[in-house]
Amino acid sequence: MWTANSRENRLTPWSNDPVSDPHCDAVYLRDEDDGTFWSPTPGPAPALSGYEVRHGFGYTTWRHGSHEMEQEMVAFVPRSDPVKIIRLRLRNASSRVRRISIFSYAQLVLGAPPLDTAPPIVTERDIETGAILATNSARGEFAHRVAFAAIAAGNDALVSATGDRRAFLGRYGHECDPAALRSATPLEEQFGANLDACAAFQATLSLQPRQSRECIILLGEAESADAARSLVRRYSDLRTASDALSAVRESWTCRLSAIQVDTPSPELDLMVNGWLAYQNLGCRVWGRSAFYQSGGAFGFRDQLQDTAALVYLAPELTRAQILLHAEQQFVEGDVMHWWHPPLGKGIRTRFSDDLLWLPHITAFYIARTGDDGVLDEVARFLTAPPLEPGEDEVFLVPTHSGEMGSVYEHCCRAIDRSLTAGAHGLPLMGTGDWNDGMNRVGREGRGESVWLGFFLFDILGDFIPICEWRGDAERSKRYAGYRTRLGAALNDGGWDGEWYRRAYYDDGAPLGSAQNDECRIDTIAQAWSVIAHAAPPARAASALDAMERELVSEREGLIRLLAPPFDQTLHDPGYIKGYLPGVRENGGQYTHGALWGVRALAELGRTERGARLLAMLSPVSHGRTPSEVATYQTEPYVIAADVYGVAPHVGRGGWTWYTGSAGWMFRVALESVFGFTLVRGEVIELRPCIPAAWPGFSLRYRLPDGRTSYELVVARANGGAATSATMNGSSLAVERGAVIVPLARDGASHRVEISLGADVGPRYVQADA
Repeated sequence: MWTANSRENRLTPWSNDPVSDPHCDAVYLRDEDDGTFWSPTPGPAPALSGYEVRHGFGYTTWRHGSHEMEQEMVAFVPRSDPVKIIRLRLRNASSRVRRISIFSYAQLVLGAPPLDTAPPIVTERDIETGAILATNSARGEFAHRVAFAAIAAGNDALVSATGDRRAFLGRYGHECDPAALRSATPLEEQFGANLDACAAFQATLSLQPRQSRECIILLGEAESADAARSLVRRYSDLRTASDALSAVRESWTCRLSAIQVDTPSPELDLMVNGWLAYQNLGCRVWGRSAFYQSGGAFGFRDQLQDTAALVYLAPELTRAQILLHAEQQFVEGDVMHWWHPPLGKGIRTRFSDDLLWLPHITAFYIARTGDDGVLDEVARFLTAPPLEPGEDEVFLVPTHSGEMGSVYEHCCRAIDRSLTAGAHGLPLMGTGDWNDGMNRVGREGRGESVWLGFFLFDILGDFIPICEWRGDAERSKRYAGYRTRLGAALNDGGWDGEWYRRAYYDDGAPLGSAQNDECRIDTIAQAWSVIAHAAPPARAASALDAMERELVSEREGLIRLLAPPFDQTLHDPGYIKGYLPGVRENGGQYTHGALWGVRALAELGRTERGARLLAMLSPVSHGRTPSEVATYQTEPYVIAADVYGVAPHVGRGGWTWYTGSAGWMFRVALESVFGFTLVRGEVIELRPCIPAAWPGFSLRYRLPDGRTSYELVVARANGGAATSATMNGSSLAVERGAVIVPLARDGASHRVEISLGADVGPRYVQADA
């Protein structure tokens, strides 16, 4: 639990310990007649009978039956208020009157790790509401905030509370067997300072035979004590809490239903129709926290990529993210690698790709929405001491430089700083180029990145027309000249004979080359040679052939990031070598990069491979049988950042939820396989890249106005017939391998019927450098 920042302002402890699986907050039930106690959830004190846990968009429900009691518990957070609400329903399934105590417990942190912040916490029992209020004056920018906990079980319930964790658990006690639940007396009301702080309640009530009762448990934080009391009063009401749950469900359903697909691949449908966008927005953009990482910070490259996927569902969020990130750029053009709101403290680094995601995503946003005005928005520049020679990164709190600039200027300053060239004419790698683990390939300032070259080639291709449109002729000419030289360098020093190299070390030795003993080939260099349209067609085909041959394993359900993994090589690529071979970036499946590989296959028109491999990457494909579940061992409804690629753990997933793979899988499915693209918010271009076995598919798109929708129904044309399409009975144009669907914002529902021939689909052409 946290508010404002999932690392810097935790309310309860965070743990990623899958062995002990500690419960920092819990609910218990106790039968007051015989003293038996248990949890209505699978922990920390589970009953012997089973539990059903059902996760939905914005809520989780637990159902359980034991001790002649039917139990249902749902947890959620309202749309706009900082409080977690638990609604607990109990039904007495026996023929006797029952006296039941409901216990709620939460260990309080109010800051960062517990050992650093526990002593300053002060708790009190609020006279007006009966809630527990807690503050921590030692938590910096969050010191003024007031945490609160409360329970509402009916006017006849007997309620006691404590703010002393030791009193609740007992000396050397544990959440699975709290001392308070073995005592016949109410909780001892202990509050104040110098306690191991918690917020615990006991509410004792009676249930007649077959009677049902509901209880509300609250835990949250507000800007002041009065604001906390207001939230307690509001959500202690059962009707208000139930209405809030309905609003949460309706809000998520409305947002996530803007794109809905129906294809012959349920592995894709289930993910595209909600779960990918839910993971992306809820976890990556808003929460910035998950089981494997509770970061709290914004990553410069990370959340820009995440919100790019939201341009189809909520373009205003994409726009806002662009403006937020523009304000994290230094006057020199480099950017904060990550930073913590609200103060902006974070790290300045020598990563070479971070700053380039701003022009990349800005150009993408404009191309999809037509919102050229974003370029004229004004944002600050930061200032801070520059990195010293030999200093890779520094943690700091930057300040406003006093200089402002348009988003266009911010983008150009990022590009200008990136127009470097090493011995092979390729851009300098710095201490990382998307793969942070390769932080020592170019640490001395001479190493070059082939992947970064493709990325920059693509960005310049998008941004040169923007410069020309704005009358910035000098910059346009300079960018075009660099891009021409870069294109030649990529196909000279970047080419290895059968595939593209990954980089060059500071000493000039190649990486990602057939001459390497480890990391002979890397997925993202091959993928971006095609995505950027920088490779001649024959080389593009050769590069993807090599990627499939060396890195794709359908038998294991993997697309590895690189192979062979780093282990004994004399060169030091960086901390990537610290991972075990086959784990995470070091030769496992790093799903983010794997998705770029699938995108490249679709870009090259390999219809039989793109959708097939994308479905293989879907977590649904790893959870269809008990044996698959036993191998994968992570949630089958959210994307995992990595899948292990070495025995005995081949196929085991890791680092779920908090991964940029969610946004990219959504985009690759929608844009690359289904072929759906918005052009400046004015038309839909549809150029599917689907297997021959698919008879067709349908895609429903609701415009951001919330009222206008388009249903695209695609069916295979008979024989060798050319593609034809109609909308509401009128013919549509087919141009450049795409069906063109003009968009209107008229509040109507439009049906587009497409008879798909071989003349529609991707046609790879090398870009004119």
